[in-house]
Amino acid sequence: MMQKCDGVNWSYYDKFNKLVDKYLPSQGEGENMATQLVTAINKIIYKWYNDGDVYDNTHMLEGWCNDLSSYANWLYKNIPESQFILDQIVVAQNGDNYETILKSLADKFLDNDLLKEYENKPKLGSIYDCDGKYKFYEYRSEYGEEM
Repeated sequence: MMQKCDGVNWSYYDKFNKLVDKYLPSQGEGENMATQLVTAINKIIYKWYNDGDVYDNTHMLEGWCNDLSSYANWLYKNIPESQFILDQIVVAQNGDNYETILKSLADKFLDNDLLKEYENKPKLGSIYDCDGKYKFYEYRSEYGEEM
């Protein structure tokens, strides 16, 4: 699915390789909702395994490098079926819980029939610039307040 990194077992995601190859643009977010959906999910998953980043670090999990909130906000806003899965981050207490969220996103949305439906829908907004409920704070106090 994504670039292999040392020490990371990507085998769970191997089953999605053909779909990702078909829908993941070589750059940008593509020209339809299917390519946007695959790009957003791919970014969220890749950045966790590569950098330890989460799409909302205002709860118990701390992502430390990159702001992924726009990807999750775009999914939440434009793919309503993603809301229940994405909202699980508020109770994710550790990396295993977060990986369960990521696997649920992949299982639900990296689906050939679903992507065919979204392939017929034009690009909607931008996955790179979407505000919403998920937030990233580069610096936080021990109480979660932005510094």
